[in-house]
Amino acid sequence: MLEVYFHIGLGKTGTKYLQFEFFPRLKGINYIPMTKFKKSKEIIKKKGRGKFLVSRECDERFEEMLGWFAEDFPDAGIVMVLRRQDEWIYSQFKRLIKNGRTWKFEEFFNFEDKGYFKVKDLYFYEKIKLVERTFTKKPLVLIYDELKEKPFNFLNRIAEYTGTEYDRRNITLRKKHKSYNEKQLSILYKLSCHINLIPRGFLKKYFFVYPVRYPVLYLAKFFPDFIIRRPNIFPSDEKLKKIREFYEEDWSKCVEYSRGF
Repeated sequence: MLEVYFHIGLGKTGTKYLQFEFFPRLKGINYIPMTKFKKSKEIIKKKGRGKFLVSRECDERFEEMLGWFAEDFPDAGIVMVLRRQDEWIYSQFKRLIKNGRTWKFEEFFNFEDKGYFKVKDLYFYEKIKLVERTFTKKPLVLIYDELKEKPFNFLNRIAEYTGTEYDRRNITLRKKHKSYNEKQLSILYKLSCHINLIPRGFLKKYFFVYPVRYPVLYLAKFFPDFIIRRPNIFPSDEKLKKIREFYEEDWSKCVEYSRGF
C-alpha cells in the first residue's frame, strides 16, 4: 500500500514551524524534508509502498506545485494552512523588507492590480476549490489562528488526517522564525536603501547579508522610538481594514470549510 500526503503551505502560516518542529516528530510516516522536495516523487516511487509526507512552502507557484505533484499522486491527501488575508499580506510584506527589498506596501499589493501580489491571489477559497479539482481526496484545511490559540488541537487534526501519532513531550511550541516590528524593519529598510542586502548566492547570504541583517534587527529593538523617523512604507490600519472587509466573504467560506472536515 502507498499513502501520500502533501503539505502545501502558503508563506507566513506556520510552515517553517511544521517543517522543522512537528513533521519530523510524527510517528508512522516517512517525512521527506523540504531540502529533498525536488526528489520527493522519485524517493516515494522508488520505495513503492508505505506512508509519506512531503512539505513545500509556495505562494506564487501554488498552482504549479499542485499540478506537478498531482501528475504522479492524484490521490494524495493535501494539508493547507490559511491566514486571514489582511494579516497574511501584511506579514508577507514585512518579510519582504526583512529580506532587503526597498518597496512600499502599495507596490507590493493594491486594488488597482499593479502590485507584486494580485487581487486574485488573496482569494483563498479558490485555492481550496483548485485542490479539490486537482486531487481526489478531500483536503485538510487549517486556520493559522488555531495554531496560535489552540496549538495541540491544530496538531491533532494533522495527526488524525494522516493517521499518525506524536509525543507531546517532544513538541516545542516556540516559533521557528520570529516576527520583527515596524521599528526594527524601518531601520533595516533605511540601511537597505544604501546597501544591497538581498541574499542572492550562498557566499553573499551567509558571509555578508546575515552578519549585517540580524545584528541590525536585534540592536534596533533598543533604539528609542522618538529618534526613529519611520519611512512611509507600511500599510495603515485603514488600508488593512479595507483588505479585511474586501475578502470577508471569501475568508468566511474558508473558515467554514475548515470546520466541516
